[in-house]
Amino acid sequence: MFSYSIEVCSDCIAFTSCPSAVELAINHLDNSTKTKFIESLCGHEYDQIKWMPKICCSDFTLASRTGEVGTDVVTGTADSHPNMRLLPDTCGDIEGNRIIGGRVAKIYEFPWMALISYNTREGLQFQCGGSIINSRYILTAGHCVAGSHKIAGVRIGEFDIRYKIDCQGEEPNFVCESHLQDIRVENIILHESYTGLPSPSNDIALLRLSKPINFNFKNALPICLPVTEDLQNFELGGKVGTVAGWGLTETEKYSPVLLKVNVSIKTGEECSQYYNRSPGPNEGDRTLNYICAGEHLKDSCNGDSGGPLMLEVEYKGINRNIQYGIVSHGPKQCGSDFPGVYTAVTKYIKWILDNIRD
Repeated sequence: MFSYSIEVCSDCIAFTSCPSAVELAINHLDNSTKTKFIESLCGHEYDQIKWMPKICCSDFTLASRTGEVGTDVVTGTADSHPNMRLLPDTCGDIEGNRIIGGRVAKIYEFPWMALISYNTREGLQFQCGGSIINSRYILTAGHCVAGSHKIAGVRIGEFDIRYKIDCQGEEPNFVCESHLQDIRVENIILHESYTGLPSPSNDIALLRLSKPINFNFKNALPICLPVTEDLQNFELGGKVGTVAGWGLTETEKYSPVLLKVNVSIKTGEECSQYYNRSPGPNEGDRTLNYICAGEHLKDSCNGDSGGPLMLEVEYKGINRNIQYGIVSHGPKQCGSDFPGVYTAVTKYIKWILDNIRD
């Protein structure tokens, strides 16, 4: 049986911005520590005077807690994490008989889709999306919770925003659905190393709901996360994923009905060619914790900020929808030749598990 070591860097920041690393460099700069610094390098940023090395700060936070230097942040899978029990076994079910290549999703095709509502000057508005990961938590983008608008709540089970009762299809496959769940947000958990738009880093957040989602309805179900060795090591480059949503952004108009689009996932090298072509400050390590996907006229403009990038992958013996990305940002011109950028969920599994509770 093979043993895998999975290194996760979810907080790549300037060396001088990591107190634990600075303290270690001042007080314990031996050969072991020097090796640790080299192994933890994850990029560079320009501070107007010189290029500053960036490191995975959590490496040194962990070292300072345990008294050990040279310990990986994550070794193996998330299986041993005590909060794995909070992620449901029933997740990511695939709705059969789907419309291949169609733009309009089916009512029960993506039951983990969530809409985040905000209090604005124009009243209550949906401006971001998210995904259900268990009965109390929504996974979304950091920039969806870091803005000036106050989050009002989360809607579960929506399909067509215009109607209270959503219907689709023709006899004998005609179906209607009326169950919506509007739930207040109890707590907002933004990644501690998030940096803002237009090119955010660590663009991930969790919303804890004030009460559990009722999973007794067909339009409410969690999506699976890539928590096993096989899922975390699954090669994404060259694969085709799916983005679903209402096209919600902070400034653009949206579709009233849930849409989907298939997007080609780029390799890390291809992503670097697009977004590291002329790196500016904080841009050089862009691809570390991100996925690039999409092509001309097919990108995350069809999805929501904070919504999921999904792939159908075998998990627990059957094909399921696994969330590998979170819609983060992309080129200013929607549908351009540049792919959209998605937060890589595999890089943040430990962070997610660390921040959920009963």
